[in-house]
Amino acid sequence: MTIRKYATIFSIAGRDQFVYLPSFLVRNVFFLIILFIFYSLWRVVYGDANTIAGFTMVQTLWYLTFTEAIELSQTRIFNPISQEVKDGTIAYSIARPYSYVLYWICRGMGENLVKVVPLLLEGFLIATIMVGPLPGYLSALPFGLIVIAGGILVGTTLQAIIGLLAFWFEEVMPFWWIVQKLIFVIGGLFIPIDFYPDWLARIARATPFAFAAYWPASTWVAFSRERFLITIGGQVFYLALFALVAALLFRAAVRKLHIQGG
Repeated sequence: MTIRKYATIFSIAGRDQFVYLPSFLVRNVFFLIILFIFYSLWRVVYGDANTIAGFTMVQTLWYLTFTEAIELSQTRIFNPISQEVKDGTIAYSIARPYSYVLYWICRGMGENLVKVVPLLLEGFLIATIMVGPLPGYLSALPFGLIVIAGGILVGTTLQAIIGLLAFWFEEVMPFWWIVQKLIFVIGGLFIPIDFYPDWLARIARATPFAFAAYWPASTWVAFSRERFLITIGGQVFYLALFALVAALLFRAAVRKLHIQGG
């Protein structure tokens, strides 16, 4: 019954997201602009070189389609969480017969997975037109979809934690800006981490931000069973860690709510 409860939340959120899908796709013309800009950039950077840090130009552009699909698909669930804290409606929400944190994660994932599919299809068409097909795309497809979903889940769980910080901070948006920029840079959103100096690459690969962007994308463009297992293992580790942090934060938040609100 518990699993069915959260599956229902997930499915309802996904179904509702279909209503807004056309406007979402129109807003993400930005996706096309990003790919065109980086295509023009990488064409100059690569020049006559076949590979840079083990990536061909074809792989690099396809890599960007995957990381951007992960980033652009994510609903900012920290906003409604922080808003409920500010206006006090969270007092009613936490009394409902489900985990408040799991509710928002399931709701966010329901929306995110509906949005990521058209982004992946859009990226497929654009990248194929610009640089041609990605070698091994179809054979890596099922594994790639799994780790892409895992990367989105890592990002969604991080957002839930940021939302809970509203119990202690009036405005949580700066925390999201910090996390987002870390995903941009250390997470390898725009540039594969392999392009970084060795010392920085070693550090960046071990961070949760890399498992939200770099590892899922690189697993698809340069698939190997070993890379897939590393990606899954890292995502499971950080999801368990973030789940623990979220649970502790929520317990402390509820205690704070009872003390201040009676």
